[in-house]
Amino acid sequence: MSLSPGDPGSASALGGALRTQAGRLADLVIELEAAATRMVRTGSADPSGRERDLATRAATELDRVGGLLQSWTTTAVESAAGLRSLEPALARSDLVVDGQLVVERSGPSRVEPARRLAERERLQELLNRVTAVRSRELARLRRELEVSHRSLAALSDRARSGG
Repeated sequence: MSLSPGDPGSASALGGALRTQAGRLADLVIELEAAATRMVRTGSADPSGRERDLATRAATELDRVGGLLQSWTTTAVESAAGLRSLEPALARSDLVVDGQLVVERSGPSRVEPARRLAERERLQELLNRVTAVRSRELARLRRELEVSHRSLAALSDRARSGG
């Protein structure tokens, strides 16, 4: 019984890797700022202002996306735990989860039909709660990643254009 394929551990690892790279970019910005300060003190122009701005914006976006992926991991793990918590009651009532529906297990059942129906309705409501939270968070993640994609594409265009 699973809500969907995927590996929360991999999403978390990717989020962590993005945040690590964001930290490295931020460190490079600090190094560029120090070099720019030294150049300005000697009367030279600051040649790295644009690069620092681009790197800062990219680091901020990578950190944000990494955080979103790590947050999604928490939701995915909690949803899977919520689903697993239904398993004993499903088994006692000869019920199974099929997609997002609680249905009767195939074959004969020793569970009284009225009790089985009542349990199916109760467990369906609990499953709906688990899947609703997961669906909302997944939709939010999708929206945020689309925003991030546009932001990073704009940064990339700006970097290529020299503007």
